[in-house]
Amino acid sequence: MRTHIDWLTFTMPMIYGDENEDSYAMAIQAGFMDMFSQDLVHDIFGGKWTKAQRSRAPYTDTWTDEHNGISLYASPNLTHCCIEISGQGCERIIALGKIEAILAGSAQRVTRIDIASDIETSTQPAEFVSIVKHERMRANGTQNSETGQTCYVGSKKSDRYARVYRYYKPHPRSHLLRIEHVFRRKYAKSVVQAILDTSIGAVAKAAGNAFGWSHSDWNAEATEHADISIVAAERGQRTTVTWLVRSVAPAIRRLIEDGTIRDPQAFFEQYFLPEYGHMLDKA
Repeated sequence: MRTHIDWLTFTMPMIYGDENEDSYAMAIQAGFMDMFSQDLVHDIFGGKWTKAQRSRAPYTDTWTDEHNGISLYASPNLTHCCIEISGQGCERIIALGKIEAILAGSAQRVTRIDIASDIETSTQPAEFVSIVKHERMRANGTQNSETGQTCYVGSKKSDRYARVYRYYKPHPRSHLLRIEHVFRRKYAKSVVQAILDTSIGAVAKAAGNAFGWSHSDWNAEATEHADISIVAAERGQRTTVTWLVRSVAPAIRRLIEDGTIRDPQAFFEQYFLPEYGHMLDKA
């Protein structure tokens, strides 16, 4: 069973500087640099972007990098934009060995993540979803078409649901049964954090437990335990520390390296340790 990320959506701040005719584009570029390292921006988001004719609310503009499977949605009257990475795009990032860096940079702003598990078996989707531990997780919709069969568990409008499908021959993936777990909003943030803290295999196992998969084909063997429940307030300190280490620290390091922060010690004393500056002096 191969498990991997098959979709990723996150928002990104638009950071405006001086007002000029290029300020819109520069704000998007500054947002990339605020969340990711320069090398990562170049490797992942440095492809050929084409502006689409239409967008979607609340955005007015859309740019796509079709070759790399990435879309960007923005509007000059908003302070954020949205990045969407398709299955094709995720596969490329995985192949480059950059997926964890993307997750670390977007962990606090992710709005959707799909976790896909591919199993080589002859089992049909309807059979797989019929064997579950939880009655409330029974399939609530099946779609049959000329190309394959898809079963849904949970509402597609909810923040957490699953779809199980397989293509018919001659599709190149007709030999695989795919189980996709879709997580949105707070669940998405929790799942990304769990991947960073444990592994994607552990997250798949936790998702399988949540949906009650009991078919013999489901074989998630991760040894780690992943908590993919919605992050509770009392768990905030641990996730905040992780966010500081993975996201804030690299951003501050870049500001020090490019000379924006000229005196790191004075910067930290002023903004982070105003009451403890005398302790640093003694040290």
